[in-house]
Amino acid sequence: MRKILMLAALLPFITNCQSPKDLAKNTEQVKNEEAQTITISSEKFAKITGQVKNMETQTIIISSPDYSKKISLDDKGFFKDTLNVTSGVFTLTDGRNKTFIFLANGYDLKLTIDAVNFSAISFDGEGKESNEYIQNRIEFSKSELSNINAYFELERTEFNAKISKLKRFLNAVPTANVDSSLVSEIAAENKRMIEYLEKSYDVKYASAAKYKKGSPSPKFNNLENYKGGTTSLDDLKGKYVYIDVWATWCPPCKREIPFLKEVEKKYEHKNIVFVSISTDKPNKHEAWKQMIADKQMGGIQLYSGNDQSFSVEYQINSIPRFILIDPDGNIVDANAPRPSDPKLITLFNSLKI
Repeated sequence: MRKILMLAALLPFITNCQSPKDLAKNTEQVKNEEAQTITISSEKFAKITGQVKNMETQTIIISSPDYSKKISLDDKGFFKDTLNVTSGVFTLTDGRNKTFIFLANGYDLKLTIDAVNFSAISFDGEGKESNEYIQNRIEFSKSELSNINAYFELERTEFNAKISKLKRFLNAVPTANVDSSLVSEIAAENKRMIEYLEKSYDVKYASAAKYKKGSPSPKFNNLENYKGGTTSLDDLKGKYVYIDVWATWCPPCKREIPFLKEVEKKYEHKNIVFVSISTDKPNKHEAWKQMIADKQMGGIQLYSGNDQSFSVEYQINSIPRFILIDPDGNIVDANAPRPSDPKLITLFNSLKI
């Protein structure tokens, strides 16, 4: 996995955190039918209001692994609701786009969302600071500072300088009025990340040197081709080769399939071929063939079966894994961007593919 600390990876750590004890306790007075006054504590609910601009759907959904609430939008995209939640990170989606927000009972949070660009979400009211903290984390996960493999490609002096830059960046993130448990959990994640980088550098640097740009790529040989016969990497010399190492049982792999099909179509007549190598075990051979047919997968579909030498050579320990090789059989990027990542097209454009 190229990047760590994506919000999805953080959910096991920061969902269902306890809200701070100093959360403001606001109450409102209402009267029942017998004219008796009762008190309802607003701390028991999170109030959420806002607008979705350029809306494409009539609802948004706020959810976590054990919670889901559908909220209707009016004809101008405005919405409001009260939620009874356990404080933590929630997914907010309109069915097409998604982002993450932090909710706790007692919040009175106002959101402004652009359906064209969910990353442009803005916040106001009680809970603003915790949610800006989350958005900062999302932006960090997209930045070069979170690209773990890139650290191990650096010489020691450059590595130390980048680690110092990372520490300065993480320490500079504002935490005033942010949910204290959220700050604690992410601080612990930061510590683990930096410890991993510093402890792993020597071993990982030696390994990364083998896969630097311009180095000869490890090869796959005589793998079964879905369309018949066998295919080897050497058969594809003269073109760029974008390789997807995947398996039918892998949900993240399957999520990339529609994006991969779009990229394949865009570059159909360019100097590049798209190769998908299934690592499914022999008892899943028929499932592999069936999925290719069901999902109408294109490109060159290969099956490695018991021959895992290519994965071993590239030290692949998680999938999907994407690799880009040049027309001479040399490595361009041993951890290439996924089809869903706009950086892939940027990479292709830089190579004038």
